[in-house]
Amino acid sequence: MSTFTTSDGCALDYRVDGPGDAAGTLVLLHGWSQSRAMFDRALPALSRDLRVITFDQRGHGRSAKPDHGARVARLAADLHELLDHLDVRSAHLAGHSMGASVLWSYIDTHGTSRLDSLIIIDQPSACVTLPWLDPDEAAQAGAILDFAGAEQFVRAVAADDRDVRHSFLVSMLTRDIPADDLAFMSAENLRMPAPWGARLLLDHIMQDWRDVLPRIDVPTLVLAGEVSHVAPASQAWTAEHIAGAELRTFTPLEGGAHFPFYQRPEAFCRVVTEFVAKHPSGVPLS
Repeated sequence: MSTFTTSDGCALDYRVDGPGDAAGTLVLLHGWSQSRAMFDRALPALSRDLRVITFDQRGHGRSAKPDHGARVARLAADLHELLDHLDVRSAHLAGHSMGASVLWSYIDTHGTSRLDSLIIIDQPSACVTLPWLDPDEAAQAGAILDFAGAEQFVRAVAADDRDVRHSFLVSMLTRDIPADDLAFMSAENLRMPAPWGARLLLDHIMQDWRDVLPRIDVPTLVLAGEVSHVAPASQAWTAEHIAGAELRTFTPLEGGAHFPFYQRPEAFCRVVTEFVAKHPSGVPLS
């Protein structure tokens, strides 16, 4: 593991796996309140032929816990600076949950010139039924909260309500998850300071990324789960609004809730490596 310090003084813990002469680079971004450790089970397979970069986003895991920067846009800036630091000129970028929002923010600000491909893992393009969304539009985007529910959730996190945080984690997993796996994920979740995490959560869930989707012009894979708390239909909608995007929905036996790479990494790794192999570095979308 190594450490990189951002332009605003936040130390990020990162890891690089895979052969030094790999033809391609894959960067994996974890979701809200989790850590790069969620990808550890997938790393052996993913890094056989690829250079794989994982890192704890600020406020998460083993990275620094600053009082500032609790915004998706700042996390996207951190990604940009880390890519510069590692001299990554182009890469396959994969984002899970909030990590996908960070990538949408990155694309919104920096465009797609640095992307060989994009992988979106189980993230609504809008998490809350915002004032300009009618019920059908909210459902299509995958909104899982109304305003009252969003406020209640953010307040509970700010108060460090451990029961609420644990219940939310459980809701994102298949029912047969082993107790020790759940305990590990919960411990990683609690590495994020609650008040700071609440501010980031509010910023994250109040975004509407639907206008970014049609502007994505690189090969894209959208991954969904049949039993995820994120409606699979919303992931199909996302794929339909990105030119040429592919959709893959994992079954329960494939870990088809919110964490397929942790619960059943075999299927996840096979799908991702096959997709990346079809889109080598430097080849534009036809």
